[in-house]
Amino acid sequence: MKRIFSLLAIASLSVGLTSCYEDVISPGSDPNGPPQEVSLSGDLIPIFEKNCAMSGCHSADAKKPALTADKAYTELMSGGYVNTMVPDKSPIYTVAKPGGSMPTLNPKDLQKLLDWIRNGAPNN
Repeated sequence: MKRIFSLLAIASLSVGLTSCYEDVISPGSDPNGPPQEVSLSGDLIPIFEKNCAMSGCHSADAKKPALTADKAYTELMSGGYVNTMVPDKSPIYTVAKPGGSMPTLNPKDLQKLLDWIRNGAPNN
């Protein structure tokens, strides 16, 4: 009787432990998952300055939209580069994706850009 009880206890414990499963998705690793919090000034401006403004393409004196700290938000929002209704169709996002017309951002930075748009593109 003790042996049967022990076997049932072990079987129950085995089933209980193997049925536990936690799906952990790190923030920003799933483009369709909940968007991570992204700050324009703290997260995106450094990306723009490193990849876009420093190249001379999107600097303050360029003919293209300036992506500098003092002008990026106004330029992006007034120029129609951000589509908060369909974030993945935003021109700023589509040109920075692989196959877009601008140099491709790395996946982590591209996800930050998409998440910022998905959060309503706040001026933060």
